[in-house]
Amino acid sequence: MRAPERRAQLLDVARRVFGASGFHAVSMETVAKEAGVTKPILYDHFPSKRDLYIALIDADLAALHDEVRKALAAPTGNRERIRASFQAYFDFVDEHAEGFRLLMQEAVGAEEEFRQRVAQVRDQILAEVAHLIVRESRGRLDRGHSEIVALALIGMVETVAQREPGGPPERRREAVDLLVRLAWRGITELDQ
Repeated sequence: MRAPERRAQLLDVARRVFGASGFHAVSMETVAKEAGVTKPILYDHFPSKRDLYIALIDADLAALHDEVRKALAAPTGNRERIRASFQAYFDFVDEHAEGFRLLMQEAVGAEEEFRQRVAQVRDQILAEVAHLIVRESRGRLDRGHSEIVALALIGMVETVAQREPGGPPERRREAVDLLVRLAWRGITELDQ
């Protein structure tokens, strides 16, 4: 296996193992065994357990952020941007349940370095959503109020997306539709 493929395979295995047991309970030996490689091969790619975990968090954060960014940049109307960004969260949870669970755990976890990495990307997403709200409200909402609305939207979709990860697709679509209706009605009434 070539180095990039091996690295991706090791991250996939680590995501599953850390997702099941958490950072502190997992050893490099466990990850190597689950991946079917020797510890020296694992250490060739990741010098420490912390480096492996950070690479895993960074990969998952980048994937989530890229999907949300694409949804927010779509040339469709604002309601469809909301739908696409909510769907991006749901899709990420459904396709990367262990990774999303790790990100949410690390948002409040004991390791400062892990919390900061998650907070940095969440703050970037928050800023992008708030910027869109400011722009589209045409001055009716200032930056501070837009950030509050953005934070509420992000918290709402993160929480609901985690409810039944990988659940029946029709139920997941219904949940997204309901959240979009709630968010859209709320946002459009803010200037009243």
